[in-house]
Amino acid sequence: MCGRFALSLTPARIGCVFGCQPPALPARYNIAPDGPVLAIRSGARGGREAVWLRWGLLPPWSHDPTDSARQINARLETAADKPMFRDAFRRHRCLLPADGFYEWQKAGRGGSQPFFVRYRDGSPMAFAAIFRRSRLANGSELETCAILTTAAAPALRHIHHRMPALVPADRIDIWLDPTLDDGELLRSLLTPPEDGQLEAVAVSSLVNDPRNDGPELLVPRSDLPRERKDTTQFEGQGRLF
Repeated sequence: MCGRFALSLTPARIGCVFGCQPPALPARYNIAPDGPVLAIRSGARGGREAVWLRWGLLPPWSHDPTDSARQINARLETAADKPMFRDAFRRHRCLLPADGFYEWQKAGRGGSQPFFVRYRDGSPMAFAAIFRRSRLANGSELETCAILTTAAAPALRHIHHRMPALVPADRIDIWLDPTLDDGELLRSLLTPPEDGQLEAVAVSSLVNDPRNDGPELLVPRSDLPRERKDTTQFEGQGRLF
């Protein structure tokens, strides 16, 4: 599942790439569920806006921010139809800027090896996401979100069978358009990156602990056998569920 990612882009860089500049924000290298995440969405008066959402979508019937039914991911293939996600998918879409995301490959004796997946040329990623504004039992409002995922490309399946759905730069306007509610058309926007566009780099197990949050988490491991140390190229995208 997509459970961790990094965002170290400056506000100026985010503004240049995504069309709206957020306030100052610290570099974060180990963003975990239940915390705040930066999202880009259509503004109430047109254009785009940068907002903070809590990662973990509350069900439409829930008024409890700790509800165990909240979801950090939603399958792209079924989000337009499932009651948990349907309204958000059709009316409340956003994207989450990122440097890249972490995924874990199962290893021997119950262990796992974390990989950091990113664009090879260093371009920012745009995770397709959905959000919901909920009225809590105490009368306050809370906005939460989930990252959409899809099947991993064949070359990534040795690490995990799902990954985040990525919004191509030239389709961001369409994806964020709140008047568009054609589920099939929306799914068709999220096409995989081209072959060789992405790389997966083996990194330290320090990322396993969300309390660790520094640039050292992205340093490639140097103590792996050659066939595991090399970066893995792949052409697709895809749930972190």
